[in-house]
Amino acid sequence: HNLNDFMKFPNPVAPDLEEKPMPELENRGLENQSSILENLVNQDQILHFPYQSYDYVLRFFNEAAIDPDVSEIKVTLYRVARNSMIANALISAAKNGKKVTAFVEVKARFDEANNLKWADKMEAAGVRLIYSLPGLKVHAKVALVVRASTGGEQSFAYLGTGNFHEDTARLYCDHGLLTSHNQLTKELSMVFDFLETQHKSEPFQHLLVAQHNMQDRFLEMIDREIDHSSQGLPASIVIKLNNIEDQVMIDKLYEASQKGVNIILLIRSICCLVPDADYSANIKVIRLVDRFLEHARVFYFYNRGKEDLYLASADWMNRNLYRRIEVGFPILDQKVKKELLRILKFQMEDNVKAYRLDSKQHHQPANRRKVRVRAQMDTYQWLKKRK
Repeated sequence: HNLNDFMKFPNPVAPDLEEKPMPELENRGLENQSSILENLVNQDQILHFPYQSYDYVLRFFNEAAIDPDVSEIKVTLYRVARNSMIANALISAAKNGKKVTAFVEVKARFDEANNLKWADKMEAAGVRLIYSLPGLKVHAKVALVVRASTGGEQSFAYLGTGNFHEDTARLYCDHGLLTSHNQLTKELSMVFDFLETQHKSEPFQHLLVAQHNMQDRFLEMIDREIDHSSQGLPASIVIKLNNIEDQVMIDKLYEASQKGVNIILLIRSICCLVPDADYSANIKVIRLVDRFLEHARVFYFYNRGKEDLYLASADWMNRNLYRRIEVGFPILDQKVKKELLRILKFQMEDNVKAYRLDSKQHHQPANRRKVRVRAQMDTYQWLKKRK
């Protein structure tokens, strides 16, 4: 039996029990722009799925495919939709004379056949295909567009927490950053160079890349909060993941808790960390399961009020940190950072759909205060009212 088929069943008996429709919202920074690429020259844009339309991602690829000044497109494809408009855009780009490179993961569980089908179509159209590296999955969700501009070339990047998949974008809560930030696009180009040659280049200064610097940088940022707490300064960490399993990272969080760092973990699924014990008294674990599947990975470090914020494709599991290529990226635009932190606050304050994990790993209902906070619904309404 394929239980997914039940999602397609009609409901003639109790339509009043169904969730009310939530029309996809506009991104006001992009909606009335004739060119997404031109808009990104001066500012970063963040997209929040499934609340906002995934059409902006499709526009990004379609514009790159037809823009006569775009010379090259590179993308990692871990999972794509059965009728992928992104893959079709890459095919169009290749037919329009662009140099298109797609890294296709052929070990994406349940999607191997679909990925290979699209790989064959893209290769037939002239897209350069790079397949899985031996013993190494590429789980990063990134794309790079190179475009001629006054004074030389300019690059644009899409860095996401979720797959390039139009269907799951309607069900999974993810974020996607569109940027032309020079250092981010330069380092993303280095990631693609590694995928093509398997030769490590100069160290990454901004991006967090598994197999290169991701775990070390996370440990450094936790150590920094420990140091600040030891000096009597405020120190806090908020981490949102699907799963936390890696013992190295868990032990470091225990150490931070014992040194007085305040830690909140939003963990949807596997959690091998025990909160609220003697050795983890400053760690709170929140489960949030609602209408949409929480899928984004978010990392916040107070850092003496500088509030460093990263998004990533990686959980803290052995497979992600040691056996995959993952990409984490900093949020450098202050407006974008403020927006993400507001959404994160909704999730930490949820008292309708959230549960707290106790030291015996039992789920306790969140404090049902008079003021109801339902993170997903409140996020939608907040984004809807934003100007």
